[in-house]
Amino acid sequence: MVELYFGLFIIACAFLILWGLVYLERAYQYPFLTGSIFISFLIPQGFALYNNPEAVDTNGLARVFLMCFLCALMCLIGYQLSPNNNVINYLNVKVNEQKLFKAGIGLLVIGTICNAAIRFVAIETDGHSNGWTGKATILVFFGRLTYIALAIFLMELLKRPSMQNFVFTAIAAYYPIRSIVIGGRRQPTMVFLIIIGLSFWFVRRSIPPRWFFLLAIVAITFLIPFLGYNRDAFQDITVQDWEQLQTSSQDSLEFITQGKVLELRNAAVLMKATSQTGRYGYGTGYWDAIIFQFFPGQIFGHELKDALQLRWGLGHFKRFYDYYVTPGSTNTGIGDAFAEFDYFGSLIFAGIGYLFKNLWISANYYQSVFSKLLYIGLVTPAMVCITHGTQRFFQEALFQFIFIGLAVHFSQEKTFYRAIPKKSVAYHE
Repeated sequence: MVELYFGLFIIACAFLILWGLVYLERAYQYPFLTGSIFISFLIPQGFALYNNPEAVDTNGLARVFLMCFLCALMCLIGYQLSPNNNVINYLNVKVNEQKLFKAGIGLLVIGTICNAAIRFVAIETDGHSNGWTGKATILVFFGRLTYIALAIFLMELLKRPSMQNFVFTAIAAYYPIRSIVIGGRRQPTMVFLIIIGLSFWFVRRSIPPRWFFLLAIVAITFLIPFLGYNRDAFQDITVQDWEQLQTSSQDSLEFITQGKVLELRNAAVLMKATSQTGRYGYGTGYWDAIIFQFFPGQIFGHELKDALQLRWGLGHFKRFYDYYVTPGSTNTGIGDAFAEFDYFGSLIFAGIGYLFKNLWISANYYQSVFSKLLYIGLVTPAMVCITHGTQRFFQEALFQFIFIGLAVHFSQEKTFYRAIPKKSVAYHE
């Protein structure tokens, strides 16, 4: 059964890619984007896990590969559902673009101040994951507002090229580019490229050729392990000669293919532990993740923050097995979705796909600025949802809805666009 489920997963991923290549505009739609992450991130790990399972037995392999297949399948099924007119009506808000530009300036100012202030704050880390804690996390939280501002300014620049629009776009792009070039960060790189690509699509209907997206999938296959493996030494690598750079790239890929550290193995062990103990989260893990992200323990106290979290799930499953998650690695969206709802957790991907279907229709066929900004802001969380966990999607999606919603509310005019009750435009499902 292991080979059957793994084969079905590979077929599902290949279908997602082929689905996206039939019509070029599908390359920016949810099924193709998730398919590209499944193929570039999980399939190489799947082969490595199959060849080097270590703590994962045969049942564990079958369980994780079946869940992978179901999640990939749900990405397509959820996206095939017809859009909801009530949702479309809610999203189609008429916006005063001059006021939206001013809102972007406000977001840029807050984000830039927070990004600049990080260097003057002592960095504290927790003992388990070595992740940041303390005041720096608040600054990082609001520092992400620069990405929303960048999307606002770039779309305005593409519509109305001017020195003012160029200057604000350049200022908003400074810290994202800095984190890419100096830090070698994977997520800022992805966010930056998506903002550029989707801005050109929404404003000018400009999209790269098919070969570009196929090449990007191959590049991502190498870049994800490369940037993760060499994160701490990225500045030194960028100045090495080409031969040394090739060696570093090969070493990082071999690190994954040899199965030394595999997120998919983390997922398999978590799924086994959850299945055997019956300690499912039943959705409470998402509540806990939102409290963790949005409730400032530095201000209101960590005891109150801990009290607000339900902690129904398994938590750190090293208590049940002699297995430790390597700091910096994740349980993937496959693992944490199963830990919440067993195999029914795959329906989370269907729900996300349905959300993206409504946003795509609203952004492209009703020209909703609100939907365009949300779509740009949610693509990266949807992809990180696979690599890092579905909890990350809900954390980051709520961030986007709150701050984009505030900017749009500030810019809103009194009249609204209304969706036509029945589908009146042709679109490629």
